[in-house]
Amino acid sequence: HFSPTRAEEPSFAERMRQALLRVSLGGCDVVLFFDFSCLPQEPRSEDDERLFRTCLPHMGVLYSMFPTLILHEVPLGTHGYMESGWCFCEFKTAQLGNQLSQYSSAALEALGCSPWEGDNVFDDQAMEGPRSMKHFNSILQAELSQKRFSCPTDATTVCQILNGFAFKRMLLDAIEAGDSDRVREVVAHLKQNDLARTTLDQPVNAVLETPLHVAVRTKNVEVTRILLDNGAHSTRRNLRGDAPSQWFMFPRCGEAARLSRSSPAAKQDDGEIRSPIPEPCGRMAVTG
Repeated sequence: HFSPTRAEEPSFAERMRQALLRVSLGGCDVVLFFDFSCLPQEPRSEDDERLFRTCLPHMGVLYSMFPTLILHEVPLGTHGYMESGWCFCEFKTAQLGNQLSQYSSAALEALGCSPWEGDNVFDDQAMEGPRSMKHFNSILQAELSQKRFSCPTDATTVCQILNGFAFKRMLLDAIEAGDSDRVREVVAHLKQNDLARTTLDQPVNAVLETPLHVAVRTKNVEVTRILLDNGAHSTRRNLRGDAPSQWFMFPRCGEAARLSRSSPAAKQDDGEIRSPIPEPCGRMAVTG
């Protein structure tokens, strides 16, 4: 959706230079990720298709984990960035992960949006309360009905994607608040919609912690038990290589850590490092 042909707009290279010069980058960092365009395009070989199918489900994780640069400008005569269903999906995924402040402040101002507050789909009232799940889903479906999709059935896919990330946000908020009843409620919803397996093992922050890492780190025994009982893997590793029961590779103390170590998966661990995501991630996601 970014138009490099409009002379009055800063060039893409200039935008990237301004963004990246603000932070220090290590020599081994992968710093850029160009959403769908970075994947093999049609026509695809069998190997390309296999890679495409492997990577596609994990693309949205980057928007929710790393600072995202929104390129919202479009060619003259083209519908706006936020009118596009898939651009809306990428934007909201990054918003749910609180990843828009660092690189996208100008885009947020131009689009009349904020990193979080005041959003009609993902505001606090839609995300909390006993009826929040149904309320959130109804608002989201109404919003998506006004978006443009080349393939109308993609609206259902986008709804499923945003539901998954929204409930991951709800789950993380409940874990950090120590609200075991809320955790149980969200996990039950995830299982009902076949989202538990992927959501419980996905990273929730830039350190690649899973929900179980956060529960053990906050020493919440009840939440740790709920996550383990519902399929969370106790052998997933974060960016440092720590399992949930470890801190810089040393065993954590406390009942929550002991509970994680005593799970069947931990006892059978063969020492293989199991990353929450299949491939190394970069430090920035670019959507446009």
